[in-house]
Amino acid sequence: MKIYDLDKKLREIGREELNEVPEIIRQRQDQVYASLPHHPIENKTGHNIRSRIMRKFIVATAAAVILVFIGGLSGVMMSPALANSLKNLPLISNIFKLVDDLGLQTAEEQGLVEDTKASVTHEGVTLHVPQVIFDGLRLSLAVQREGDHFPSAILDSEVVGEGENAKVIHQRGEIKDFKMFINGKPTHEYKGNQRIGLSGLPTEDPHSAIFQMTAHSGPGESAYFLPDHFTLTAQFWLEGTKEPFVFELPVRKQTKATSFSPKETRSWNNVAVTLDEIQFTPLTTKVTLNLEPEDGSREVYQNLIFELWDGQGNPVNIVGGMGTFGEAGESRSELLFDRFKEAPSTVTLKAFVPQMADPSAKTGQFKLDQNGEPVKHYLKELEMSVQVNQNEIEKLYNLSK
Repeated sequence: MKIYDLDKKLREIGREELNEVPEIIRQRQDQVYASLPHHPIENKTGHNIRSRIMRKFIVATAAAVILVFIGGLSGVMMSPALANSLKNLPLISNIFKLVDDLGLQTAEEQGLVEDTKASVTHEGVTLHVPQVIFDGLRLSLAVQREGDHFPSAILDSEVVGEGENAKVIHQRGEIKDFKMFINGKPTHEYKGNQRIGLSGLPTEDPHSAIFQMTAHSGPGESAYFLPDHFTLTAQFWLEGTKEPFVFELPVRKQTKATSFSPKETRSWNNVAVTLDEIQFTPLTTKVTLNLEPEDGSREVYQNLIFELWDGQGNPVNIVGGMGTFGEAGESRSELLFDRFKEAPSTVTLKAFVPQMADPSAKTGQFKLDQNGEPVKHYLKELEMSVQVNQNEIEKLYNLSK
């Protein structure tokens, strides 16, 4: 299965109803990792695929992680004030403020958002792409629909049946598939050290979503970056309309970046973990890790989960990423985190192994503590604190277009 095929399948899975947004947000970072052991990624030869595409707005089990991401927000409770504001505003001016992502929330204030005003109408439904943000590490596309009689959220779906007999049902106005192209080349055709990740993210507005594109590379390969300038072709298929909604948008990188190469290595359970690089943009923090097991076995580190913390002991939200295997069991993980609230002088990488609800299981549902949080076994042997140039990062954070 190719990376693109995984995303397509994930988008075709429904979910159970949720209760309220705060609970989802509270569990987002810890429980996003429940999906890591189950997603395929591609190795150098194109076989043994296992992906680590991160999702947000998720719950405790690995299966539920996927289902909630796909399901959207039809079961989510909104405050009366928010509901009224959404009702009175047919088009929201800044969709990026409707997600729990500091980098995206502050992008417009820094002059980093491109206003496209692009829209396409088919059969009484209009799809808008009002804004685009590109910092070189991730491309974020705001998408909003407009029309009458939408019974559900834009990323909703329903699954009828179980297992191989399961069938995905979409209601009118729901996005049921999407594709993206870079200068006319489909993202799923990128191979070798060019791997493109795609994901969709619901927002507090049921009629809006954010779609993201990220670039990744594999073990032993130099980092792959999206071009500074390119033409993005985005295609969306909505239930109830025959033709796809097609957008061709010029994209250019809006930010500068700075990077540090700590090359710090720690060992645990015969696995060497190297913190290869940390990159900063005003929107995103990217951490690149190399994992090398002595015996070539991937099983010894398959449940390792990493977090990024600032110098004051605050974790940073994870917003995406991907991991790829090499031919000798080694792995390269490129993890995308939110920007820091303040420019840090030191950053800390922590690793933990989650405890499973079933002690005999290697994957599946996490064991939760009395507060409903996953039980984590932090590995002090793998903890790394490294110094970074605070002044350089601060200039980057304060640099406007």
